[in-house]
Amino acid sequence: MNVDKSVENTEISSASLGADASDAVIEATREIEHLRENIDEIDDEIVRLLARRFRITEKVGQLKAAAGFAALDAAREERQLARMSGLAVDCGLSPTIAHAYRDFVVTASKKRHEDIAAGR
Repeated sequence: MNVDKSVENTEISSASLGADASDAVIEATREIEHLRENIDEIDDEIVRLLARRFRITEKVGQLKAAAGFAALDAAREERQLARMSGLAVDCGLSPTIAHAYRDFVVTASKKRHEDIAAGR
């Protein structure tokens, strides 16, 4: 099958298929739709897990503030980085993706901990 790769934005859905679509295009479209449903389910789960994670880090921030601890725990961050890098490799995920995730959540958590300590 010869696919025109110059088209950058093509709607891929069963509803967009013309009557002249080949069996290969129909099958690929159905499989993409199915895979996208799985992706959406995973994204929903990730958002729920992030919400749960941030509820817990909120409590950590409150405890740190009450005890006078700094928002930064460099030793914990280094352990997390090493643990998540190893997990990423074990799962077949690029450690770069795991590091980006870690950077995102640690930055957001530290910011929230600082806000809690400042009474915001």
